[in-house]
Amino acid sequence: MIHEYDDVLSGEAWEGGPLIISWHDVQMAGDGYNVVIHEFAHKLDMLNGAADGMPALHSGITEAEWEAKFSAAYDDFSLRVDSGEETPIDPYASTDPAEFFAVMSESFFEMPAVIAGEYPAIYGLLCRYYLQDPLTRMIKAASASSTAAS
Repeated sequence: MIHEYDDVLSGEAWEGGPLIISWHDVQMAGDGYNVVIHEFAHKLDMLNGAADGMPALHSGITEAEWEAKFSAAYDDFSLRVDSGEETPIDPYASTDPAEFFAVMSESFFEMPAVIAGEYPAIYGLLCRYYLQDPLTRMIKAASASSTAAS
């Protein structure tokens, strides 16, 4: 059986298979858009089965906590998008919970202040999940840069 189709995609993560990324889209990274982070978030999500927005969690994060925080944020975001609100977060995140996790991961690294401001519970959870705090790192870098310029 052979399947042929034409789709314009930035990237694709296959369950149990490869991760495919458009080099053109890799070069467009910034302002909340990062296909590499997005597709690797899907691969992390798939470590425990199909991509569903619930990645394999490490110690200190329970499935109940993840589900409660991500479900509430996803529902809120989807309502905002459905009502026509323009959001700084890519509306593609409202597609389904797996895309919400992937887009929030992109935004967490690309524009952490937006995620921290819009969804502080998700920001805190992603800090614990990814074991880092990009907003604090950006603030320290900006402070060091302005001190060096003085």
